[in-house]
Amino acid sequence: MVSRNGLSSAIALIAFVGVLAPGAGVAAADFYAGKTVDITVSSDTGGGYDTYSRLLARHLADHIPGKPTIIVQNMPGGGGLRVAQFLYAVAGKDGTTIGNIRASTMLDAALGIRGDVDPTKYEWVGSMGSDTDVCSFWHTAGVRSFDDLKKKEVIVGASGKSAQNFSFPNAINHILGTKMKIVLGYKGAADRILAVERGELQGNCGINASTLTSSWPKLLADSELIAVIQSGLKPYPALPKVPMTQSFAKTDEQRKILDTIFSQMDVARAYALPPDTPKERVAIIRKAFLETLKDPALAADAKKTKVDIDTTSGDGVAKIMADMATLPPDTKKKVRTAIGG
Repeated sequence: MVSRNGLSSAIALIAFVGVLAPGAGVAAADFYAGKTVDITVSSDTGGGYDTYSRLLARHLADHIPGKPTIIVQNMPGGGGLRVAQFLYAVAGKDGTTIGNIRASTMLDAALGIRGDVDPTKYEWVGSMGSDTDVCSFWHTAGVRSFDDLKKKEVIVGASGKSAQNFSFPNAINHILGTKMKIVLGYKGAADRILAVERGELQGNCGINASTLTSSWPKLLADSELIAVIQSGLKPYPALPKVPMTQSFAKTDEQRKILDTIFSQMDVARAYALPPDTPKERVAIIRKAFLETLKDPALAADAKKTKVDIDTTSGDGVAKIMADMATLPPDTKKKVRTAIGG
């Protein structure tokens, strides 16, 4: 039997622990009241990563207890590496910084190419969309099929060797024998599409289907820009007749290497919290993320913005990242060679 004094002491201790641990229980939900949550984006404004992040930002606060202010911060650099490193080692670990993390950056890290980060250490929130990467060509380039890419050299643009717009066409060249000449130094997708329109480039890989179909639908509809192949694990809904790159593989090994590289497209719009973020806050943000993506208000906004939502949970993203990180050494070597690492 507990004495009255003993019971009072126990109650006081519980209250004291509650003060020391504001992240626990109800206090964890209340933590976000009056706070600002940053969504840090790995691209300039106007691109696909930015579009998805701003869509998320417009609705996420409605599903976080305390309804914090959501601010989008653009942090381009290194093909997504700058945000990945910022989130990994610099950002506060209190649950108020969410990063848009590119799966291509995580694959590079898993392969030991660049980036002193561990894909399995992030607290993965989830992904807003699966996607494909499209190789498309201007109507005057003389490229209307995959076979054309094997017969003639065509000039495509890329921002740098660390970016998907370099690694994907380089892998396709290396494994399937295409002849794309990759010219570096282009800032982003819009910059490269403009270069195609003025005849400086003949085409591009490294533009997500969601970005291509939402930002340049008229060029596609008018057949000025021709989508020839798409790289991912399943066709993008708006491009059902564009063949998958893996369909041109001649061997099981070729297909396996391409599948490994293109698996990242299943979590093309992934978000994470820094490593060591308190678990209760991770749970709050994960729950809010999933609720937001089911919100009819977001669905209506997405339709107006012309983007597709295909949700993957935080656990689902974490599994894909773990699979990347634990590839057998021989497979890692072949993938690294293919993407030009």
